Parts: sequence; C-alpha cells; structure tokens
Amino acid sequence: MTKLSINLIRHGEKKLFLPDPGLTDLGKKQAENLAEELSKKQRSKRTKRLILTSPKKRTQETAEIIAERLRLEVQIDSFLNIDNVLVNNSASRNKILEHFKNYLKEIKDNKEVGDDSVEVLEIFAVTHSQEVRNFWQILGGPKKAIKDIHECGMWTIVIEGEKLDFPQYTNKNQ
Repeated sequence: MTKLSINLIRHGEKKLFLPDPGLTDLGKKQAENLAEELSKKQRSKRTKRLILTSPKKRTQETAEIIAERLRLEVQIDSFLNIDNVLVNNSASRNKILEHFKNYLKEIKDNKEVGDDSVEVLEIFAVTHSQEVRNFWQILGGPKKAIKDIHECGMWTIVIEGEKLDFPQYTNKNQ
C-alpha cells in the first residue's frame, strides 16, 4: 500500500516591517525545536522524506533549519507561495492532492536511484499561515485543529491507498 504524508509547516516568527523578512531569533529557535521533534520520529526504510518551501526568505530559513537536522535538501516549490490562495471547492482539492502526489510519482518513476520500493512519502511543506489554513480547509481538515496559526507548527494530512484520495488529519502544533 502507498502512503503520502503531507506535513504543512508554518514558518517561524518573522522580522517585522520588511519586504521579504527573515526569521527572528525566536523564529529560528521555533524551527530548531520543530526540527528536533521531527528528528525523533521513527520511520521505516521504505520511507522517503522531502522538504519543500515557498520562495520567501522566512520559509526558506525555516526549511533549511529543519533540513539540516533531518539531512535533507530543500526544494523551492512555488505552489507553496504566499499568493497561491485557492477557493474551497473540489477542483482546488484535486489540484492540491495532485500536486503532492506528483512528487510520489516522480520518485516511483525514478529507477536510477532505486526508489521504486518507496511505500511512504513524507513531505514537509514549509509555507505561510494563510496557505496552511487554506490547504487544510480545502482538504477537509477539522476546523478546531486550525483555529489560530501564529507560531511554527505542523498540521499533517495522511493519504493511504491506491488512489490516495482519502485524507486523515493530525495537528502537531508546537
């Protein structure tokens, strides 16, 4: 069975009043704490992890802190950009699911690295509070789990099965 875990991560606290602000010292500490928590999480040998980030400085800094701890490379994904607000309908739901499922397809199709044995793809998508909230609501996550997004936290959507279209949700807000 195939499993896709989409971990929506809100960046750490940002500096104020700058066009593309980086993280404050507290924001860096928040990202370090989340990275530490994630590094303790057990995973099987058939799990592949990816870390994606929006093009903004604060998300890239958060992703780099997490990636360093997990020994991953950061990939910029413009789909996670702050301006990518989708309407809450089935077309947007399918667009989000297809976007993330394409990463799994790419890995499974990449025979050069032998990743056809991947059973679980765990994506860490570092983005902005409005994108976390937007994606979560469109994918049908429980509203009570996402009332206020103001710190570096993580909301997880797990999809299992052949079609990968029946999400389950958890909130790991730090």
